[in-house]
Amino acid sequence: MRNLGLRCATIAAVFAAVFVGGGVAQAAPVAVPVYQIPATAFAVSGLIVPGPVFATVTARSLAPTTTEFAAPASPSACATTAGRALVKISYLNITTGASGSVTVKPCEFFIDPTPTSVVAHTGSGRILLTTQVVGSPFVPTAGQPSIPGIGTFHAP
Repeated sequence: MRNLGLRCATIAAVFAAVFVGGGVAQAAPVAVPVYQIPATAFAVSGLIVPGPVFATVTARSLAPTTTEFAAPASPSACATTAGRALVKISYLNITTGASGSVTVKPCEFFIDPTPTSVVAHTGSGRILLTTQVVGSPFVPTAGQPSIPGIGTFHAP
């Protein structure tokens, strides 16, 4: 009888841990190093001083075959005319042949519906990407003229 009570208590504890508690643990997003020559945009600050702004892409692996892209800019870059530009990221998985394109905004507080990060189904393997600074619908000439960039990373 005592053995039956111990079994029932064990089953109840396992049930509570899996279905009521935290459930199955999910892997945390993993930052993936991106080796790149970033896209370069033209920016003018409030002092009317022109200069370059670099659109550096970051990537995080959320799950196998899924990558989150972003191109965060510094607050000083967001205070220039390039702060209203968008970054277009085109990718090609040379292992599987999967390809696509996403657009992100580098400045979080710019009034534009474009997200600051986008999840793409890149597949696992070696990914090649090109980056381009493009104007937004609100300011088509933001960050122009610009020079495109190129990069690569390995998606787990």
